[in-house]
Amino acid sequence: MTAHAPRRDVGDWPPRSSVSGQHVETLELRPGMLLVKSDFDGGPGLDFHFVEPEDVFGIGFHIKGGSRFDMDRCRFLTQPLDVWAGTSPRSAPSSFTLSSHGFRTVSLRFDPDVIQELLQQYGQQRGRIMDMAHHARDEVAVARLPSIDPAAARLVEAMFVTRYTGTARTLFLESCALGLLAAQIDATTLEQRPTASATERSLTRKLEAARAHLDEHFARPPTIRSLARIVGTNEFALKRGFKEAFGSTIFGYVRQRRMEHAVAELHDGRSVETTARSAGYDCPRSFADAFRRHFGVLPSAVSRRVRAAIPTQRNLIQPPKCGEYPR
Repeated sequence: MTAHAPRRDVGDWPPRSSVSGQHVETLELRPGMLLVKSDFDGGPGLDFHFVEPEDVFGIGFHIKGGSRFDMDRCRFLTQPLDVWAGTSPRSAPSSFTLSSHGFRTVSLRFDPDVIQELLQQYGQQRGRIMDMAHHARDEVAVARLPSIDPAAARLVEAMFVTRYTGTARTLFLESCALGLLAAQIDATTLEQRPTASATERSLTRKLEAARAHLDEHFARPPTIRSLARIVGTNEFALKRGFKEAFGSTIFGYVRQRRMEHAVAELHDGRSVETTARSAGYDCPRSFADAFRRHFGVLPSAVSRRVRAAIPTQRNLIQPPKCGEYPR
């Protein structure tokens, strides 16, 4: 925020009252393990303040929008499909600003002893997650983890649209949460790698630049050859490195960003034709086919439900069974 920007009110997190377009749910999945689902529509950026009531280790899976965090002077920015882990001792303050484009995230919050016992129960003795959990009572720390891949994105979305109720709902959400945690454990507990060379660090920066360019231009993305030229690498290194770094092909990442944008546009009341164009599809039929393959429902059905102003409109998108991944 620049010095000339108007000052905005800072609210406590989570919001104390129900506000249209702002939904935060906190659910205890098991003792010492909390799930927090946050879903905010687009609009003016919102600032929040939070003080940790207990020592905590947390992982956030960001599916929509971005945010700016300040955890006791540990500052970082999130983007769609980012995963961040953090530790905070009791009474540690934090503040964050949500994106004006909307915000949807799933956060898992653990008592440090609980997450360590859970990992040890399955033979996990080392790794980035275990190391962070071990120091959670002593320091504020953050780390970026491997990005959400298409399978994990479907799990996160399923947690927002599930039709289960009562005990069945809690069990379903816990199974999805453990699935997301398992994927991160698998990705972060490989044998200790040698320190990255200057060449590897350079490629990492180029891959991050490529992803940022696709985030900005997903509706009209460049060819792989052009993207490689933009970030200063070759096509082979870009394609292989992107898949290894972000768990998705370049085409798959663009498709995921388009579908994320499209479903948000439809829920905001945009027509199917307008949504198709804004998501980068010149042919509405091609858009409808892609949308149905991704969500299992036609965009026109979502649009009709939105126009009818039925509160449960998002239930049209059928969640996959936990553990079922799209091909």
